[in-house]
Amino acid sequence: MNIKDVAELAGVSPATVSRFLNTPTSVAASTAEKIQRVVSLTGYTADVHSRGIELNRNPTIGVVIPSLLNPVFSEIVAGIQQRARHFGFSTIVIDTQYDGAQEQQAVIDLVRQRVEGVILTIAEASRNEALSVLRDFKFPYCLLHNQSDDDEPCVYVDNYQAGRDVANRVVSLGHTKIGMITGYFLSSDRAKKRYQGFKEALNDKGIELSQLLEVDQNKLDTFGEHEMRVMKAKNAPTVWFCSNDLLALKAINGVQALGLKVPQDVSIIGFDGMSLGQLVTPSLATVAVPHLKMGQVAVDILFNAKAGSKLTTCLAMEHELQMNGSLAEAPNLTIKQAMIGE
Repeated sequence: MNIKDVAELAGVSPATVSRFLNTPTSVAASTAEKIQRVVSLTGYTADVHSRGIELNRNPTIGVVIPSLLNPVFSEIVAGIQQRARHFGFSTIVIDTQYDGAQEQQAVIDLVRQRVEGVILTIAEASRNEALSVLRDFKFPYCLLHNQSDDDEPCVYVDNYQAGRDVANRVVSLGHTKIGMITGYFLSSDRAKKRYQGFKEALNDKGIELSQLLEVDQNKLDTFGEHEMRVMKAKNAPTVWFCSNDLLALKAINGVQALGLKVPQDVSIIGFDGMSLGQLVTPSLATVAVPHLKMGQVAVDILFNAKAGSKLTTCLAMEHELQMNGSLAEAPNLTIKQAMIGE
């Protein structure tokens, strides 16, 4: 990080930055505020220069994802790296564990290192401190899996419509006792949109969502006492829609631990289409998303946005319902669930 980098991020000349560092009162208050924000966030000092990556000598893309535990994000990163290497770029990947403070710190660290741009998946695009840093500095970025309301660079799937599509399929199979297991809405706007589409489509059919379980999506352990108690209740849902495939696999584990069969007794549906879901028995019914392709496209969108291209920088990818394996017609569980619930 040098004085030219500070000037570029603040949108002023290096001479202005130099005047501010020597005599802060010599520049306009609004300009001083911009420069001070850059200095504060990057930790720049005039005496000690960072030995971080030089922008033009080691072209790098920063990648910010919520979890390395979820194979879906590994597939996304693989797509990003494949496309980045095609252009001669390397990547720096940071896992934020669905934590807003870590998202912001990750972006600050990448700005300090002067990467070419940032591809990121965040909790909520409409109000996010990490995204605010990139916006304020006019730093090149592309949202991945977050749908922007402001036509910002992004690649995503229509989670709301996907939720509606799942609901319509479930109802067509005769299910009326329907539940959803989702990650915390505060840490995933994707999960929230899937829930909204799912619930509203059920309501359109005159059906109320029977159960909603919000759980920590960043853990690989089995469901706890509360979740198991809900799943074994007398009137428990005959089908569970899960906001991602890992939660769906945990749900299958929970149902089978209760002595029920999937899908004969209880159906389970995931979201993502990760390969692991096809290696279990029964195979996981899911909403397949082209994660590898999304990662590749995100790199192209990032570079288009950085170059000021007039091409579309906000792209919706298609999702595909793969409703087989762990999804079946609604069963009659009255007797069996009554026995389990005793």
